[in-house]
Amino acid sequence: ELKAWLAAGAVDRGVGEGLTIVASEASARAGKASWILRFRLLGKSKEKVLGRYPELSLRDARELVRQDRTQIERGIDVAAAKQAEKTLQLQAPTVDQLADIWLARYIEPRYKYPEVVARVLRRHVRPIIGRMAPQDVQPVHIDRVLTLIVAGGAPTVANDALRYMVRMFRMAVRNQWVDRNPAADFELVDAGGDERARDRWLTLEERRQLARAMR
Repeated sequence: ELKAWLAAGAVDRGVGEGLTIVASEASARAGKASWILRFRLLGKSKEKVLGRYPELSLRDARELVRQDRTQIERGIDVAAAKQAEKTLQLQAPTVDQLADIWLARYIEPRYKYPEVVARVLRRHVRPIIGRMAPQDVQPVHIDRVLTLIVAGGAPTVANDALRYMVRMFRMAVRNQWVDRNPAADFELVDAGGDERARDRWLTLEERRQLARAMR
């Protein structure tokens, strides 16, 4: 039946539950079309492209509609969510790219020594989760980053890394690039623990060691 519709020319027909098959004259002649979900949210008409026919079958398109309808009933704009996902793929396809954006927006313009922040990410965060897609990062991955830093004897650095990851993924949430912040539920006790103020000045040798470590 779908093939017959396309053979007749341009198509814009609903097949139930807001699922619509749409094709221009040229696409119809080639036997191709787009599956579009049309829905209303907060009184506004919206559309989400689900995929291409015949690559996406009618059965599979209906299953996607069922999943999206569940989200829509919860007040989620599935069209905006897909657009945000596309934006993420373009702007921050990996955590490495997400870190670059965060550093450029919030650290480099405001910090006197932005390299201090960049160094923590470069040495401890990027090697573990840098190549992952931001939406794939889970709390277990954050925990692995922190555990390795602490095991290396740098609890204060673990605290810094946690702060940076919380802020970095918070930016991703604000931009709707990810649904939730995977670092949000961690506290300092999960990283390097509470930091206590020193009750003495560093000795000259300690300052030299610190300088070498920073380099």
